[in-house]
Amino acid sequence: MVKPLPKRFNPDLLARDNACFEITFAQKNLKRLEAIILTAENDVRCSAVFSRLKRHVHVKGSFQTVVEMQCQRCLQAMDVNIDEPYALVFVGDEEAAEALPEQFDPIVLDENGDMGVYDLFEDEIIIHVPAFPKHVDSALCGVEKTEFGELPKAVSEGKANPFDALKDLRLD
Repeated sequence: MVKPLPKRFNPDLLARDNACFEITFAQKNLKRLEAIILTAENDVRCSAVFSRLKRHVHVKGSFQTVVEMQCQRCLQAMDVNIDEPYALVFVGDEEAAEALPEQFDPIVLDENGDMGVYDLFEDEIIIHVPAFPKHVDSALCGVEKTEFGELPKAVSEGKANPFDALKDLRLD
C-alpha cells in the first residue's frame, strides 16, 4: 500500500518494511532549486520504495515536476518537464560514500541517521535541470536567421589570403 512520505524519516526503519511512499510538495520548499529557476510555483511529485540491498539501505523511485526557466536563445520564459527515475544508497558519512562501489549513488544521512524529504529529492532534481535551457524548436523563440551586416570590401573583392605564400612550401 502506498502511503504519504513523512517530512523526516529514518531510511533503515522504512527499509525493514519495504515501504512504498508517494509525496507531492511545492518547489518553494527546495531553496537551492528556487535560486536557479524563474518561479517556484509548481509541485514536485515523487515516489519512493525503500529496501535493503546487501548491507545498504536503498531507495528507488521517480519524480516529476515542471520548472520554469529562461530560454537562452530568446530569453523568454519556458517550461521544462522533468520526469526521471532515481536510485540511491544511504550512508552514514562521506567516508562510507567513498567506499561504495561505483555503481551506487550515495546520499549521506544526518548525525541521527535521519533524512529530510526535501534533502532527498533536491539534489536529484537539480542534476536534471538543464544548464542551458532552450526551446526544442527554434521557431518557438521567434528568432530569425541572424545576420551581422555587410562584409567588408576587402573580403568581398577577394583580398589576398596571407597563407597563400605557404602553399608552395614543401616539408619533406
